[in-house]
Amino acid sequence: HPLRAPALALLGRGPGLTPSGDDYLCGLLLAANAASVTPSWKASLADALIEAHEHTTLVSASLLAHAATGHCIPQVHDLLSATAASDEVPPGPLAALLAVGHSSGSDLLHGLCAGARLLTRPD
Repeated sequence: HPLRAPALALLGRGPGLTPSGDDYLCGLLLAANAASVTPSWKASLADALIEAHEHTTLVSASLLAHAATGHCIPQVHDLLSATAASDEVPPGPLAALLAVGHSSGSDLLHGLCAGARLLTRPD
């Protein structure tokens, strides 16, 4: 699948316990899990990240494994729930996500947005 190589290139990229590339990939996975129909690219992306522990930090590999099954930090859950119930992005949950870590919240949000774009694009 076309997402495999870019996913592997992002894995472990960036500083910290959860590198930016990994947070972005978590966002992609969480967007796929939030979709009403499983996107065709989700399995390929999850498969590419099975050996994440060999390419990134233990903390980040664990978060990626959880994201692959739809589990996320409360701030992501709250934002997804709030946006599902509204036509607009509520500022409170958005601000709470952006406050996570040095850049993790922003990186997660970028991944969520990229996932949403992939979900709305025709196959």
